[in-house]
Amino acid sequence: MGAEADLNGRPEGLRYGDAPEGLRHGGTSHGLSEEDVRWLSPLPLWTGILAGPIAWALDLSISYAIVKWTCSSQRQAVLHLITPAALLIVAIGVYASIMALRHTAADEPTDGPDPRQRARFMAMLGLTMGALFGLTVMAGAIPRWVLDACQ
Repeated sequence: MGAEADLNGRPEGLRYGDAPEGLRHGGTSHGLSEEDVRWLSPLPLWTGILAGPIAWALDLSISYAIVKWTCSSQRQAVLHLITPAALLIVAIGVYASIMALRHTAADEPTDGPDPRQRARFMAMLGLTMGALFGLTVMAGAIPRWVLDACQ
């Protein structure tokens, strides 16, 4: 009748935190070490991809939200501290992508079903997103550095 599922809708036998097929402890035919499994699992890969957009969204949202407060309290330096914090978030994502990329082979294609191929694609995408959104955060900070927010 089909695959059995538990009450949360997960396939029977698969629990939260289980590695996908090919990333299980001890490796399989793909020959992944425990260190590879750690860096090629979904969490660091998705961290690399999503850190840049999240940092940009936080930078933009928080900057607009606190302008009135910074003008009324004369603490405009707080407005300038948001950009380095957002760039730190981007850097964490880039670091996760670099570490994942180091655990893939350099000659590995990025369009195959193998976990290392998929991880290489996601790591390269994370690096690209980090560069793009890092530049976006810095470009968004230029008006804050040049113009007075209270005028």
